[in-house]
Amino acid sequence: MIRLLQRLSIGRSCDEADPRIPDNSWDSHLHVLNPVDYPIEEGSEYTPGVYTVWDNVLFENRLGPEHVVLIQPSIYGTNNTLLLESLRAYGPDRARGVVVFNIEDVSMAKLNQWHAWGVRGVRINFLSTGQSPPAEELQRTLSEYSNMVKSLGWIVQLYIAMDAIPSIEELIPSLGVQVVFDHIAVPNIPEQNSTRSYNPSDIAGFDSVVRLLEQKVAWVKISGPYRISNTQGPTYEELDPLILKLFQVAPSRLVYASDWPHTRFEGLDIKPWTSHLLDLTEGQEEAREGLFRDNAKSLWQV
Repeated sequence: MIRLLQRLSIGRSCDEADPRIPDNSWDSHLHVLNPVDYPIEEGSEYTPGVYTVWDNVLFENRLGPEHVVLIQPSIYGTNNTLLLESLRAYGPDRARGVVVFNIEDVSMAKLNQWHAWGVRGVRINFLSTGQSPPAEELQRTLSEYSNMVKSLGWIVQLYIAMDAIPSIEELIPSLGVQVVFDHIAVPNIPEQNSTRSYNPSDIAGFDSVVRLLEQKVAWVKISGPYRISNTQGPTYEELDPLILKLFQVAPSRLVYASDWPHTRFEGLDIKPWTSHLLDLTEGQEEAREGLFRDNAKSLWQV
């Protein structure tokens, strides 16, 4: 199965994928889920459907990206078995992975083996389980994981609210790792009457994100708009002021991601928003190619 999937090209469906998506693009955040064959943790916040690597091949063929980054979901806790098996099925030329582990339970030998399979980061996820840690705990956790993975050159991926980022802004440049913020860094988008009626700097934590991007110690995944938008989509244009500002200040520090299969929003169609991002980068080929391909190649050590 591994050899077959590695030979199978994701490619792109000319009938369905937006032809403006650059060749060899990357989808930098998605999940494989199989609660039937790989039971989820007891007490998980939700129970998903089954979404395998085969399902993802079909999805990416319709969307356009040819490379993927598998992210460990909260429902599997620190059991990375399904992610690692899926990552090996894709192969390191096609995919990367971000795992979750407890520091006391993992050895450097194991991390080195995962690295050979294509793992390039560890995820610290507070929001999926509704946690809002105090600043001291967040700083300690970030430091401990950074110390564990820095020799491998891995990233530390954070799923926290944007308004918590100022509490770690001074710490991040000293960590010796690259920090990646999930889902547009999870801003609290203000209610408004117009899609362009707010200043992103008025959002708590946004200026901290900008400063970290400008220092080249952080990245932002342009993903999961439905998790932060006040609208029902499908293009989430109320996020445009924030996204356009990020393009203005740090176009080389942004990566596109579908967040497939859109856990807790299963059945959602991400293609209209993806095409909207292509609209926002019309006439800016360098920014577009960076968002969908070149930045990801740098971030994931391709």
